[in-house]
Amino acid sequence: MSKKEVAKKLRAIKVISNKPVKLRSGLQSSFYCDIKKVYGYPRILSELVKEISKLIPKDITCIAASGYGGLPLAVATSSALNLKFTAVRDKAKKHGRGGFIDGYVPNKSDKVLIVDDVLTTGSSIKETYSILRKTKAKIICAVVVVKRGNVKLPIPYKYVFAIEDLIKNI
Repeated sequence: MSKKEVAKKLRAIKVISNKPVKLRSGLQSSFYCDIKKVYGYPRILSELVKEISKLIPKDITCIAASGYGGLPLAVATSSALNLKFTAVRDKAKKHGRGGFIDGYVPNKSDKVLIVDDVLTTGSSIKETYSILRKTKAKIICAVVVVKRGNVKLPIPYKYVFAIEDLIKNI
């Protein structure tokens, strides 16, 4: 499936909602981009993972993510590429071993990539980056499915689609 066909499938399952919403950042928006809808469509998710994988540098050893939107994408991508997976919590858990990281804990020999669903203000990636830095791993870049906003991040980032790719023809 081509990238254009993937975009068409995303539009078909209505990942764009033209209703006002409050975003994670607290900002109001006249529309919402809900990539999480893809998680209910295994074939589309698989094709999306292929597109994400094309953007990942070859020397990456670990895929990391946080949040409800990023975690399923990161798990699917790390599994498809046979790479280690790190789940980053926004708050330290107060049970079990505690801490901010579940799954593989990166170390100074790792090259980590952060995966997320939608980039609007960058707050999720910035928070994930901040927690991962404490592991001493080298955080190479981030890959997002949809770039919605123009933001500066502490690491370079790539994206599969610009928001304009998904809102045209609606």
